[in-house]
Amino acid sequence: MTAQRKKRDSGASVRERILDTATDLFYKQGFSNTGMRQIIQESGSVAASLYDHFPSKKELGIAYLARQEEKTLSDLASLMERYPEVQEFLRAWVILKERQIRHHEFFGDPFAGFANQVMDADPEYTEFLKGIAEKWTKMIRDYLSRAVASGQFSRTMDIQYTSRRVLMAYHGSITLWRMTKDLRYIREMEDSLREIFEEYTAK
Repeated sequence: MTAQRKKRDSGASVRERILDTATDLFYKQGFSNTGMRQIIQESGSVAASLYDHFPSKKELGIAYLARQEEKTLSDLASLMERYPEVQEFLRAWVILKERQIRHHEFFGDPFAGFANQVMDADPEYTEFLKGIAEKWTKMIRDYLSRAVASGQFSRTMDIQYTSRRVLMAYHGSITLWRMTKDLRYIREMEDSLREIFEEYTAK
């Protein structure tokens, strides 16, 4: 391996280590409550390395959102591919969230948590978060379109509206669980989601 290749790989690994640490801290203790000094210390890096890869906390925040977006949408896509039947998908979605909570892997929606902390601090954050919501809605919309085409639901379904309702039911349940730590809100999320589809169930 050449010296240039080693340097490139080393730089990439430092960047990933910093981003891994920042992602964990931002998610668990909050973006506003996490300082760059803590990220430097816990990632085992030096200030020069951090600012070489992420010149500002804002850029690190955007990278964090992109990382969370990739994981969230990847998890959802995997479930949709595995469970083409919507009712089975809803059940699997709830089970996944409950398992992640019990294993201390899920602490609430990372995007809502981030938005609540930064509010309207920077329009770039707002646009990025809006884009995530649009991708999320589109993924659900495409999935429901396939379900309608396969005969699971009536073709009278307003797929765009229904997709938004699914996201609202999901986020409502997650928010109430986050506020109370009561897992009933996660378990009963399935009922809330199923009710959305009742009027469209193909006879």
